[in-house]
Amino acid sequence: MELPEEVKNNLNEGVCLTCCNDSVVCMTSDYPKNANVEVLFEIDKEGREVIFRHIIMDDPSNPLTVEYSVDTKFVENVSRKKWINIHFVDENFNEKIKLRITFSDDEIRVMRREIGLGT
Repeated sequence: MELPEEVKNNLNEGVCLTCCNDSVVCMTSDYPKNANVEVLFEIDKEGREVIFRHIIMDDPSNPLTVEYSVDTKFVENVSRKKWINIHFVDENFNEKIKLRITFSDDEIRVMRREIGLGT
């Protein structure tokens, strides 16, 4: 995956950003060892910002958490596709693993409501 310069300029260790309308890029040395793992999904609202959080259960005693801010355009794309890809990259932007997260209809409804799109 070729990352836009804007994403590269804002990506640091431990940071996850939305990219390319339907993906998330995380720069971290702590990434899932397996792409077939259970993932829990949470949504938070902090002021006007909507935060998506995925809790990746690759190690149930120490789950990995991915958190990022979303906008209306991203939620519109995701709710149409019903999935996203999370790309875990190293400090040189080399992809270490890609995780596909699929959303249920209920999760889509909640994310649309939280961002103000209605269901």
